[in-house]
Amino acid sequence: MITLLPTFHDENFAKALIDAEVISPSIAKRALAASKEAGTGVEKSLLELGLADETAIYQHMSQYLNIPLIDFDVIALDLVGQLALSRDFLSRVSIVPVEDTSDAIILATSDPRNTGTMESISFHLDRPVRAVLATPSTIRSALAKPEQVLAETDDASSTDVKKLQALANDGPIIKLVNELVTKAVDIRASDIHIEAMEQDTRVRFRIDGRLRVDRRIADADRAAVASRLKVMAHLNISEKRRPQDGRAQITVRGRVVDLRLSTLPTQFGESIVLRILDRTRVALEWSSLGYPQERVKEIEDILRQPNGIFLVVGPTGSGKTTTLYTGLSKINSEDRKIVTVEDPIEYALAGVNQVQVEPQIDMTFARALRAILRQDPDVVMVGEIRDQETAEIAVRAALVGRLVLSTVHTNDAVGAIDRLIDLGVPPFLLASTLRGVLSQRLIQRLCVECGGDGCENCEKSGRKGRIVVSELLHINDDLTQAIAAGAKSNELRSLAAETGFQSIEIDTTRLVQSGLALQSDIVRATGSL
Repeated sequence: MITLLPTFHDENFAKALIDAEVISPSIAKRALAASKEAGTGVEKSLLELGLADETAIYQHMSQYLNIPLIDFDVIALDLVGQLALSRDFLSRVSIVPVEDTSDAIILATSDPRNTGTMESISFHLDRPVRAVLATPSTIRSALAKPEQVLAETDDASSTDVKKLQALANDGPIIKLVNELVTKAVDIRASDIHIEAMEQDTRVRFRIDGRLRVDRRIADADRAAVASRLKVMAHLNISEKRRPQDGRAQITVRGRVVDLRLSTLPTQFGESIVLRILDRTRVALEWSSLGYPQERVKEIEDILRQPNGIFLVVGPTGSGKTTTLYTGLSKINSEDRKIVTVEDPIEYALAGVNQVQVEPQIDMTFARALRAILRQDPDVVMVGEIRDQETAEIAVRAALVGRLVLSTVHTNDAVGAIDRLIDLGVPPFLLASTLRGVLSQRLIQRLCVECGGDGCENCEKSGRKGRIVVSELLHINDDLTQAIAAGAKSNELRSLAAETGFQSIEIDTTRLVQSGLALQSDIVRATGSL
């Protein structure tokens, strides 16, 4: 049983904030549009966009709903453990238990739409619950580990936590962080690197595979920027000594952008990296990757096969996932069931069932893949084969008539065969299921406007965008027999060359001769190639 929260209407609450002069009508319109686009509450959009103060929003929300707004000091920090509730779950739903009274468990939420979740908690605890409000910052701080929050000698004292919360919600800091993300999206950056140096903090953007310095942030603002980013990604703002990983969504110019955030303690402070996943920016077309038509035909010939395994290999950042997504988009049809298991889901594919890996609840690649096979799929994409169990299930799926697409971290196409055998796949099973291996790299493309001299279009760099170089190992009968017999890598390469296989080095020559890339950029991207 739950003491229900009053019905919450975003439009009515926005009007209440306008009447209280917390926001203007134009800001309300912008926040409502962003919340509708992202499918979140108007209060979250106001906070993410830095358009209003967190405390002011929740004070007026408390008045609007006529329920109490509680502070960090009244929360019983050991109650989560006593009730055996998952901190990860509570963090995702933005709820924290506040007090265990004689008649009910008091739950604080930052989202007044959380009635259904609180009913589930009530059922799980077999106790009545009563709802109060708390700011998102208060809930995040309360869900930090007690020893990190309360230890007298720790940085994470309750006083310091409040200071970090105040820094994270400072208007100029919110504006600065939003400006960084917006600029990164505008200039097509894939990552933002915010690195603590000895005297200040350096901000760099990775554009087309290369890092460029954007600005320096004063040392006085370092903690505030780090705290703001942690708040956005639902991380523990008081934890500075251990790495953390999180994710966030932000609306940039009317479109939703996903962020993956990683923190790492370094000698001068934390290094923070944000991976930007702008789903609207990726065109799932072979031409956008720069594949020549003959390679496209070879890939699509493999993808049209009814079963087997097709692998895309290469280092991190070589475009493997984009290639697989493009391939899936070409074979996606009403008469085929396609299911993916990914970590993370980078882009939404219409008509495709996509599953997110969640290690904290034991939703691993292998466990998800086992469940997927009971869903009668025609095509299965596994984000990455990284362990023996996943490899074995992928092979079994191919043996029973499924087409399996995946990635492996190896340097070349033949190396993928060794990798799967090292993971425990018997050579004879691999030989009977493997259809092809595509190895690829991304090379900086010369600017089409200036051809490399530097112009406004390429920000004087002479380069804009990237183009793929690749090699495709098509598994024919001779290679099948050799793999089954346990042939070594050098034997497989020689045999492949006899049947027309061309290494990635030959494809790089094509780029140079056609004026699409410079040899120096190819060497930088491919190492010794």
